[in-house]
Amino acid sequence: MLNFIACDLETTGLDPANDKIIEIAMVKVVNGKIVDTFNTLVNPQCKIPLKIKRLTGIEDKHLATSPTMEQVAPSVYNFMEQCPLVGHNIDFDRSFLTANLGQLPFTQNVDTLEFARLILPGLPSYSLANLVQFLQLQQKPLHRALDDALAATDLFFALKKKTEALPRDVLLQLLPLLQYGHSTLAHIFESIIKDKIKIIPDGKITKGIPFKEPVIIEQNTGHITPEIHNQNHFQIEHLLGPQSPLVQLLPNYQHRNEQVKMARAVARSLEEQKILLVEAGTGTGKSIAYLLPTLLWAIKHDQRAVIATNTITLQEQIWHKDIPLLKNMLKLPFQAALLKGRSNYICLRRFINLITHPANVTANEATLLARIFTWLQYTDTGDKSELNLFGQDNDTWQQLCSERDTCLGGSCRWFTRYCFVTRARRNAENAHLVIINHSLLFADIVSEISILPEHGAVIMDEAHNIEETAAKHMGKNISLADLLQWLAITSKSIKKFNELAPPQDGHRWLEAVKKAEEAKYQLQHSINTFFYLFIKTIHKHNPNQGYYQIRVRLHQENSILADTEAEYQNMIFHMRNYLSCLKLLANWLEIWAVTNNAWEEKLQDINISYTAGNGYLADLEFILKSPEENYVCWVEAPNSGAPLDKNNYHCTLHATPIDISAILHEHFFNKPKTVVLTSATLAVNNSFDHFIQQCGLNRMPDNALQRIIVQSPFNYEQQCLLCIADNLPENNTRDYMKILTDTIYKLTIATEGRTLVLFTSHKLLRETYHRIKSLLDEADICVLGQGLDGSRSKLVNEFYQNKRSVLFGALSFWEGIDIPGDALVNVIIVKLPFAPPDDPVLEARNEKVAAQGHNSFYSISLPNAVIRFKQGFGRLIRSEQDRGVVIVLDKRIIKKRYGQIFLNSLPVKSYMSGDIDEIKHKLINWLGLNC
Repeated sequence: MLNFIACDLETTGLDPANDKIIEIAMVKVVNGKIVDTFNTLVNPQCKIPLKIKRLTGIEDKHLATSPTMEQVAPSVYNFMEQCPLVGHNIDFDRSFLTANLGQLPFTQNVDTLEFARLILPGLPSYSLANLVQFLQLQQKPLHRALDDALAATDLFFALKKKTEALPRDVLLQLLPLLQYGHSTLAHIFESIIKDKIKIIPDGKITKGIPFKEPVIIEQNTGHITPEIHNQNHFQIEHLLGPQSPLVQLLPNYQHRNEQVKMARAVARSLEEQKILLVEAGTGTGKSIAYLLPTLLWAIKHDQRAVIATNTITLQEQIWHKDIPLLKNMLKLPFQAALLKGRSNYICLRRFINLITHPANVTANEATLLARIFTWLQYTDTGDKSELNLFGQDNDTWQQLCSERDTCLGGSCRWFTRYCFVTRARRNAENAHLVIINHSLLFADIVSEISILPEHGAVIMDEAHNIEETAAKHMGKNISLADLLQWLAITSKSIKKFNELAPPQDGHRWLEAVKKAEEAKYQLQHSINTFFYLFIKTIHKHNPNQGYYQIRVRLHQENSILADTEAEYQNMIFHMRNYLSCLKLLANWLEIWAVTNNAWEEKLQDINISYTAGNGYLADLEFILKSPEENYVCWVEAPNSGAPLDKNNYHCTLHATPIDISAILHEHFFNKPKTVVLTSATLAVNNSFDHFIQQCGLNRMPDNALQRIIVQSPFNYEQQCLLCIADNLPENNTRDYMKILTDTIYKLTIATEGRTLVLFTSHKLLRETYHRIKSLLDEADICVLGQGLDGSRSKLVNEFYQNKRSVLFGALSFWEGIDIPGDALVNVIIVKLPFAPPDDPVLEARNEKVAAQGHNSFYSISLPNAVIRFKQGFGRLIRSEQDRGVVIVLDKRIIKKRYGQIFLNSLPVKSYMSGDIDEIKHKLINWLGLNC
């Protein structure tokens, strides 16, 4: 394809029906050469949003004298031709052109975003700017229409060139998938294949599916002698001291006594096989402080240690930054491995089974399969995180990923050499350090079969999340989406059976297939009927609760379950009936598989569906009918405030363990191995008592535990000003919203943006956002809201790039956000982060504690809130150069007796309290601002 028009628009928003075009650019390409360009600003006859001004640099004054859309339309029409339209996310541009100009002459859309995701499947971002940078193209996109249209033109040719470099066998496999996906890229691939055949008409076509040959990691047969610990240059004091090798590796390296103190404590616990609790303040260099002694211990004793993190961010930091740093630092031939749960890895057998039957996949699935096939030419891991999947793609992945029930083990032809799960586990078995997440650790703890290789130590970072993560993994949950997806996958397997020619009893076989299909439709109808009525009943009994969603505890108000009993029994009946149909099909296949291996895969597929269905049936009955005593059962459903769309709603049933301490003690802590539990926020009021009780460590002998609090090396008294507003009314008063909005406005104006506002409620966040946005827009300060303006990573990046911004975040923003430097100088905490009292899990835990004669507020609610509060406070100071203000708008911290516990748990020991005007004056002087 050498003739096309590339297009890019700048607009006031994303909705072609209501937003306006402010700039149009087109680039005409003939025979692969740019022959003409068209570019004009367009007067939208309305004000431009601040975000668009920031993004494009286009101001209202630039557009005031520009032509209107009606005036430029004839020129745009004259430039357009009957040819393909190319652009980055071109459907967006075409939708705006169509809304403003009507029918367009273009023959088809060619999207460079889709093209890039297909040809470069493992990139972290597919923005035009990132792709241009990755491919080192000359034309730089600047969020102006002509620059971006030219960049899209260069990108198209660069991607076409990469496609031409793919082997013909790969192109031949991709073509039918693109055709089934109705992709406009199919004709480009078809043309490239024809050209390759012309050049090498008799070229050999490989039989089978081409994949990248696995990289074989040579095992280290030599052993490092234990004497390394007797050599001075392998001592902690040297490696982390003033003359550390890190001086040469890190330009800003600073010796930190706190880091050495923590590393010594970890080394001692490893040698003595103890359980160590470490709270390490921000800036300690915590990850190196546990990785270094653990690695030296593993090498010395020829042992293996597991490093478990809660967040992907920290896992990636350890794998991509800390492990390479240790290799350069120590110059020792150690091995480290990254290991994930098997569903993170693609199963080649399942993938091939799907692409060899493309008629049974949807257009979206076919497009994803094509992308995955390209990715399999490059990946060494088979890890889905490389693909950055979202939305429906994650559902499709469930048909492709490795599963214990689907795995053929050693009898699979891919097992020995190509299987990604096998490779990952071999690497882990040969490693000194195995990097995992908390979920895999808890899966191993509760599994009857060992998932992790033998190990002598576990280091758990971000350990303040242990109760939440353990309860989530040790509980049960089942959603409407889970059931419907299971039915969709099973239905595909059954449809294939209609095409099979069985060796015997063909008529009876087809009757069984037909019966299963009918049972599936009956079950699907009964599932939809039950869940819809279930939610309507919940709304009837719990009106006007929640904001996004409602959480309701089950088995307290039996009327909810009683009102839906008939629909529940009907669903269970049809589920059992459907499972019996699947079992009948499996029995046929099992007989035929004995004499013909070709039936084995079909049998595996139906057995998977049967096993999964039985699991769902058991979970439904457990949650809705017969939960165990230590579980609280609850439902998460849409809020009653919004109309319920019968064809598009969510509902999840949960069973969560109330007390996980006994389980953790029996299956994790009471084992002969070292466990290090660390976080920046483990202690409450300088005590580990709450954490110890929560995790069941109080069941261990006291001499089995070691405790240490390592203070932050930062000078908080010089770097951080803590202010507490004492004049805001209670949030249930009439004037609260107005006063809160005015307060945030004043404080944000004072610091010219650069402010993070932490909420405990999405409802309050949204109400404040909508009240304050236009006010701050007028002041040239951009408001970024969680759940309103993009993903968490996008919001944090945009906030960091644009200093005159304020970021509104709810609970997930209280931790894991790192914004060093003067991009953030002000953190506003709206309310103390107590969990809502009607949270079903918290309510059940409070009842259990109260039944034991304890105060549930001081035993559970308060300590959890303090931990969350410390996390939020910790967003401000991230380096020794940072300086800023934390402002608490909840006067309970100084008016209530328990408030002192919050204050005692912070690294800053002084604070000022007063009204907002006093606080504003103080922060202006303290930060040296000119206001």
